Amino acid sequence: MKAISFLGFNKRGYQETTYINPKQPGEYTTKFVQEALVEFYKPDTLYVLLTKTAETGIPDNENESSWETLKNRLAGKVNLQPITNVPEGHTNADIWKLFEKLTDCLQENDCVLFDITNGFRSLPVLALIAISYLRVVRQVQIEGLIYGAFDAKTNDNKTPIFDLLPIVSLLEWTTATDQFIKTGNGQLLANLLYSSDPIAQNLAISIERIAQGLQLLRPMDVIQEAAILPQRIAAAAPIVSQSVPPFATLLGRVEKDYGNFGLAIPTDYQICPQALLLRQLKMVEWYATKGQIVQALSMAREWLPSLLCYHFQLDPLDKVSRDEMELLLSGGKIKDKDGNTIKESLYLEQWSSVPNKKKKQVNRLWGGEFNLANLRNDVLHAGFRKNPKNAEDILQQTEAIIKELQSVAEVWGLQDETV
Repeated sequence: MKAISFLGFNKRGYQETTYINPKQPGEYTTKFVQEALVEFYKPDTLYVLLTKTAETGIPDNENESSWETLKNRLAGKVNLQPITNVPEGHTNADIWKLFEKLTDCLQENDCVLFDITNGFRSLPVLALIAISYLRVVRQVQIEGLIYGAFDAKTNDNKTPIFDLLPIVSLLEWTTATDQFIKTGNGQLLANLLYSSDPIAQNLAISIERIAQGLQLLRPMDVIQEAAILPQRIAAAAPIVSQSVPPFATLLGRVEKDYGNFGLAIPTDYQICPQALLLRQLKMVEWYATKGQIVQALSMAREWLPSLLCYHFQLDPLDKVSRDEMELLLSGGKIKDKDGNTIKESLYLEQWSSVPNKKKKQVNRLWGGEFNLANLRNDVLHAGFRKNPKNAEDILQQTEAIIKELQSVAEVWGLQDETV
């Protein structure tokens, strides 16, 4: 294991204290937290970052620099590696140079302990950022982020050492939750849940299934899994919050974004058909908001036949019924090249009695002004056709289509039966 520490310059010199082992019973009396670190954690290599002042400055009433004293005290105990010329300024160039010195100490898959006890200026923040960076880029395992709290010493001159690694853990949880909310990719969050506590695994499964359902256009899977999401969050939150206190707040955002997709039995169209349609429409809006236009258009295209299935009390998952509704949306008749009708929808007569305002909207969406069916095909076929639409036109038309779908839901009077 490697350890990285900082040695600053104290004009009056470092004061002796008894550091308390944060891992197990034990203590060590010294002026230097680095010496206690070596005693408690047994690193193979200790990197000490030094400014020019910290390297050469001699405290009052001392005969040598604190760095020389530390070197002598650690001789033979650890492979001591000084990192010199650490910038003392706080310009952008200084900060990046310091960050580079921090990260250059470590290689792929290293295990490292960070000590920020004597960190000056922005060092603690930089160490925190460096840890997050190294975890991702070099798969570095962080043993701890420790701080010798000299100001919190007891009356008998004993100083606790705090491990601030849970703060890094919070960054991980926050990043993973944010990624799930913003993109629908829930793998990072699921992995954290799987590794936290067995009780949280059901929540991890739900998040994985919601993410997969969104990615693979499986709205029924998403809707059904989202229905049990609140109870799984409620079950996992008290457990995970013991190690990550803000966990419940983070998952409140997840429930807010995905919980409203939920419906217990989405495949039974007779129970809550309007609620099902409204949740599918929310999903179309979600895809568009996240910039997932292909999925948004695919779902939007399927929403119109589902709407007509609801109107005629048909099963929207039945292919024959959907084919009938698509025929109806396309005019209700199939004609040969001579204009002779070779097939007519069984529902054409009933469709003709539907108020014109309702019919006009869906007809405009399906094949008229908006031509949703054709736009969906254009996108799914990757533009491999004559006169494909450009990306900007697709985005603009998608936005207009979603607004029109929302208007259709209002005109058709769709209500959430579960509210």
